[in-house]
Amino acid sequence: MNDNPLGKTTEYKSSYDASLLFPIPRAVARDQIGIDASRFSGHDIWNCHELGWLNAKGKPLVRRLRLVYSADSRCIVESKSLKLYLGSFLMSRFADEATVQVTIERDLAAILGAGRLAVTLLDWPELIRLSPIDHRCLIDDLDIACDHYDLDALLLVAESSAEITEQRLVSNLLKTNCPITNQPDWATVCINYRGRKVLDRASLLKYLVSYREHGDYHEVCCENIFSDLLAVLEPEMLAVKCFFTRRGGIDINPCRFYGMAPDSDYDERYWRQ
Repeated sequence: MNDNPLGKTTEYKSSYDASLLFPIPRAVARDQIGIDASRFSGHDIWNCHELGWLNAKGKPLVRRLRLVYSADSRCIVESKSLKLYLGSFLMSRFADEATVQVTIERDLAAILGAGRLAVTLLDWPELIRLSPIDHRCLIDDLDIACDHYDLDALLLVAESSAEITEQRLVSNLLKTNCPITNQPDWATVCINYRGRKVLDRASLLKYLVSYREHGDYHEVCCENIFSDLLAVLEPEMLAVKCFFTRRGGIDINPCRFYGMAPDSDYDERYWRQ
């Protein structure tokens, strides 16, 4: 990880350079905290709001870039390296938009390693749909006392139920730290589950608050929340989605699923994004 550009003074290049992309193996963090990736499926959705290049005549073009790649890819792309890579398109000429898309697909596929990858260029007039939050699902107004600010899965409490229970729970209070720079990261968390256990809402909120001083990548935090909930709930179905706010023009949205096929609602977004 010594070559990781995050946290270092970096030269910004404005001519196309695929070597700027930096892969991070998923297995390293998963092995460190005991995440069993065979228990879930899922994908990571990246929305990149600062992509521009020159057309064949030298005229600048601007698009929003959406990347979706599966959770079974060997690596993730380090976020600052992706920003530097996309910045290298700024003064580079491309024959057409399709060439830009194919170029990005090729370069990312080379570092991600297997898994499904979808690259979409979106024009600015396209509306971004903001998903409403049903306040019956929102747990942030619970009057709780908090004194755990580093990850503690023992805070989670669930009780057995005679009947199958299905719930959707949402919180805007997830805050974590970048593992390299210690900068704060903020997210809305959406949890859907079905099973014969009922999750205590206050315990879930305390658990999410316990991430407040925890440092890790967005994807790992989502997988950790997923794994802890899977262990305590033993559900028939579980989905955990973390919608992190934008940094450096990029927002990252890891989604993990158990007992159901991953959905394809890649446009699901929340007010802070």
